[in-house]
This record gives sequence, structure tokens and C-alpha cells, in this order.
Amino acid sequence: MKNIGLILCTTLLLSEATAKVAGGKTTVRTDYRIDGKLGEGQLDRISQITIGANDSLHVLGSDGKVTTFTADGVLSKPIETGMENTTAIAVSPDGNIHVFSTLTETKKVKSGARMRTVNIPIGVECGIFDPSGKLLEKKTLNNLKSAKAARFIGDTLAVADLTARAVVLMDAESGKETGRIKKGLRLCCGIFDFCEAPDNTVAISNLGAFKLQRFDLDGKLVSEFGKRGRDLDDFQGCCNPVSAGYLPDGRIVTVEKDPTRIKVYDAAGKNAKKVEGVEELVKGCSFVPVAVDSKGTIYLASSIKGCIVKCVPKD
Repeated sequence: MKNIGLILCTTLLLSEATAKVAGGKTTVRTDYRIDGKLGEGQLDRISQITIGANDSLHVLGSDGKVTTFTADGVLSKPIETGMENTTAIAVSPDGNIHVFSTLTETKKVKSGARMRTVNIPIGVECGIFDPSGKLLEKKTLNNLKSAKAARFIGDTLAVADLTARAVVLMDAESGKETGRIKKGLRLCCGIFDFCEAPDNTVAISNLGAFKLQRFDLDGKLVSEFGKRGRDLDDFQGCCNPVSAGYLPDGRIVTVEKDPTRIKVYDAAGKNAKKVEGVEELVKGCSFVPVAVDSKGTIYLASSIKGCIVKCVPKD
């Protein structure tokens, strides 16, 4: 009986430790651990982060500077784009770095009995740089008012336009708009993020609805998960998740703010596991950018701490 019990216990543990992924392959489920910080005290006003060639990490500041770390955490020479109010970054399949600047104009608006000055988004400029930082092209994207996030989905460039409350899809070569994803989006706190998802889809962090929703490039909802609540599988606070990313094996990383909570779900958006040891990365309703490399390394950006927290799978 003891041997039978041991066999059953071992079988259950092995079952929990593995997960099926595309192609019928099996991968070992792992927990994550904190593996230090990158650029501590050197990074200012982080807007976004993204993965580049050879699993390099590009960190975009709102001042136009792109700071790059190799996969080993070595700081490379920063790229000074000369752009202002830079709000989104994406790396194209050919390795070129696309930096997006939200253009604004100053207006006076009435607030109650008082007048106040605000900056109104009016357009987006995109600077394209090669991996060494050489400017290749600079152009205005006339179909956008603002850019909060950007990603390449195959030959499609997708940009989160907070002003339009839509993910705008366009041909990466010509810039011609091919569609918009906006149905059911409930955005708040000035946060609007999405990530690449399987099968040429995009997964939007619909934080006001407390869901992560996956859409195809025709704007059709493919899948979704999440609800407001206090359980680990739920999303907490006034609005979450603020960002997300897919691991190479299909599992999903979600990021919550106030308080900071990083979780890894299975590919169906269930059975969440919390990444332990992550300190508070932001205060209040603030954005926490996330990026995932090809090895499953998770990077979390903290603008107020001026650093990137690196999380790696436990062996």
C-alpha cells in the first residue's frame, strides 16, 4: 500500500510539473525567482520595454533615450533618438527599432469655475533606427492620435491609441490602416497595453473590465479570462491587469498594480501562481511594463525606482 501511495503521489507531482504545448511537446512547469535588477538608479521615466535581437532588452524613456541590455545584463551604448515625449517602442522582424512619440498641443480648458492648461494628443511620430542606433527614417502616422504601446504581429504593426481607445492595425511597410480593435474596451488610469499572443493574435489588458482578452487581426474576440475579485485567479484593485506577456510554452504572465502582483497562468488563463519576492514597483494607479524573452525570462519595469526587475525560471 505504501508503494502504491508513493507511485500515486509521484504521478500527481509529475502531472503538475508538466504542461502540453503546441506540437504535442511537453515542457516542465517551473516557478520563478528574482534574479536581480538592471540599471538600478540609471533609468529615468520609463515609458515601455521590449525584447530585441538575441534577447536584448530595450528600455525606452520618455526623454527619447533607448537603453539596451544584452541577454547577460550588460549595458550597451544608449541610443539618443532626439525625440520628445516618447511613449512606445517596438522591434520589427528585421531587427530595426521603432520609437513612437506622441505629439501634443497646449490648450486651455475650463474645469469648474477655473481654466487650466492641458496637453492634447494630436498625432504620432515614428523614428526607425537600426540596432546600432543609426536613424533610418522618421515619419508621421496620420491615422494615430497617441501611442501607448506598439508591437509587430507578423507583417502587421499594432499600436495602442489611448485617445481613440483602440488598437490600430496597419501594414508595417506602407503604414496603411487595416483595422481597429476597440469593442468592449474599458480603459482607465491612462493605461493601455497589449502583447503578442499565439496564432497572430493580440492580447489586450482590458483593465477596466478586469480581463485579458485575445483578438484576431479582424477584431474578433478569440478568448478571454479574468474577473474582479480577491482570489489568486482574479484581478484585484480598482482596475487590473495593467500588462501581460506570453511565455514560450504558452503560459501567460499578468501584472497588477496597487499592490504589485505578478502571476503566471496556464495557457487557458487558469491555475494562477504568484511570483514571490517582487517588491512594490509603483505607487497608485501607475503602469508596469513587462517583456518576456525567448527563454521565458520576465522583465518588469519600475519607473519610480529607475530599474528593471529580472525574473527567471527556477531550475
